[in-house]
Amino acid sequence: MGAEDEFQILTRIPISGAKEEEMAEVFAPHDPDRCCLCGSAQDLTGEHKVKASTIRSLFSGEPMMIGTFDEGARPRRAQSSKSKAFHFQSRVCAACNSTRTQDADVEFARFDEAARELLAQGADPATAFDDPRYALGSAPYLNVFRYLAKVLACHIAEVGGPRFTALVDFAIGRSDANPVSVRMGADGRFQFWFDHTGDPEFAGHGGLGATFSKRTGLANGFASSLTHGALRYEFGISFNWMIGLLLRLQHPTFHQRLAEVRRDALAAADSASEAA
Repeated sequence: MGAEDEFQILTRIPISGAKEEEMAEVFAPHDPDRCCLCGSAQDLTGEHKVKASTIRSLFSGEPMMIGTFDEGARPRRAQSSKSKAFHFQSRVCAACNSTRTQDADVEFARFDEAARELLAQGADPATAFDDPRYALGSAPYLNVFRYLAKVLACHIAEVGGPRFTALVDFAIGRSDANPVSVRMGADGRFQFWFDHTGDPEFAGHGGLGATFSKRTGLANGFASSLTHGALRYEFGISFNWMIGLLLRLQHPTFHQRLAEVRRDALAAADSASEAA
């Protein structure tokens, strides 16, 4: 994701003379009764945290367990890939969950299969992008990132965050300006799981993470992760101090909540280091 104070502008805002409506276009307020991608209130449905097709390809079909690696956490049983436990609570309309994102879903599944095969062979999974099909700026290349943008937007909505216009417009194909970056590699949690259980059936997600600028104290990025078997994707967006300031001013409760979660996480990490 780059250094903490490296900024990538999601959308350009005039430094002076900006109209209020222009500033407001950067965000749309969170509404649990509207699509978290386009804002429609019609034909709302749910989006999988991990693609249903991926779950079916990774798991044998036996009842699955859902949980975390947190001490004391109790796993839950999921009967199939259609289980509600695999869905975001944030809503997506039927159009955004089908025609507007179907090409991205299909392309990401194709890319993911190739990347997992490369990792299984001991190669760098990111070299899947070396396939001429994924030439920089091509439709297949953008569709891989559109899928990740959709997942990230759903994670933001899941915790009550606003819609980022640049992110959701890219996710549903209204824009070709890609704000998402990704890193790929082996997931240590998979290896831990496999070493202790001998079970290669594993998938997961990282929820929503936020980064903050040490210089300004403002949020300057969002990130998440997906794990498909042994392969882990770390992906996110970064933005400049103007966007961070706008987020704090227009959505202070959300920004404060992110800051508190980050502070608690840092405190827990410090305590763990001292205990070690």
